Amino acid sequence: MKLSALGDIVHASVVVQFIRKHIANAHISWFCDARFEQIARLLAGLDEVVALPLKDKKFLKSFEILRQKQGQFDIIIDLQGLLKSALVSRSLGKNIFGFDRFSAKEGMASIFYTHKYSCNYDKNIILRNLELCAFALNFNFDEKEILTKEPCFLKNSRIPNENSRIPSDNSRIPDKNSRIPNRKILIAPFASESSKCYAHFASVIKGAKEFAQCFLIAGSEIERKKATKLASSGATLLAPLDLAQILEFMDTCDLIIGNDSGITHLAWAQNCATITLFGNRSGARNAFATPKNLIIQATPKHEIDAFHIDKSDFCINDIDPAQIIAKAKGLCDA
Repeated sequence: MKLSALGDIVHASVVVQFIRKHIANAHISWFCDARFEQIARLLAGLDEVVALPLKDKKFLKSFEILRQKQGQFDIIIDLQGLLKSALVSRSLGKNIFGFDRFSAKEGMASIFYTHKYSCNYDKNIILRNLELCAFALNFNFDEKEILTKEPCFLKNSRIPNENSRIPSDNSRIPDKNSRIPNRKILIAPFASESSKCYAHFASVIKGAKEFAQCFLIAGSEIERKKATKLASSGATLLAPLDLAQILEFMDTCDLIIGNDSGITHLAWAQNCATITLFGNRSGARNAFATPKNLIIQATPKHEIDAFHIDKSDFCINDIDPAQIIAKAKGLCDA
């Protein structure tokens, strides 16, 4: 299975669990870009992770890795549907399953597949991935099975302690006599594109801190500068964490609120309660709603086309913070 982004890996993570359920003795190898090797190695149920340095343009090294794996697989499934992932699949063998040209993200990719599956591109991405695997491996599943899934990623004991949390210089330090809420909300305010980022998290924090402690997670130095300013609304900015530590910290939280990003989807994969915010992208397609995994969808300027996203549409900022706060309180009180 070839994936090249954290979000893609998380969206596809549940398929391993379903394959194991229906084909217990299967040997499952997962191919991914080397940038995402760490998260892939935390994926429960895999026998092997093969990291390819494609993003670094180390093509000769990637080719040599693929050459050594050639002919070792009975079935190859390309969940990504890109020309690049299709070429990787073809280099491994000939019995390749993928989406047809009307269903794949890049229709040209389907040329390299031996078996092609037709599925509306607008359909929920979790169901798309599961349906392709069910088609390739000849099993059936019910959507209700997703509601009872196990956490998709492995955890370890490296949980960040109190001393590893870095509050913003502007964070409000509670008085020792003040009542500190015993609920914890992790907020993931950043995403890969600016049109996916909600601009009113400060208002959400101010409202939510009445019933929960709010924590912020940030990755890059630019994100951390923005998060430091946002923390002045009453949240605590966490120290930089690796993915294993993020999984551990999520497990201590009552709720994760965030944009359509890898962190929020990771929380869903771990069976954490979530609220995911969507604007110019379809929440129905990109997240799987459950009673404790809520989606708030803004009204886009135009009808959403999953093939051609209008990145100039910042309608996500039309979501009322009060709506998020009310849903957050409901989940924390559940």
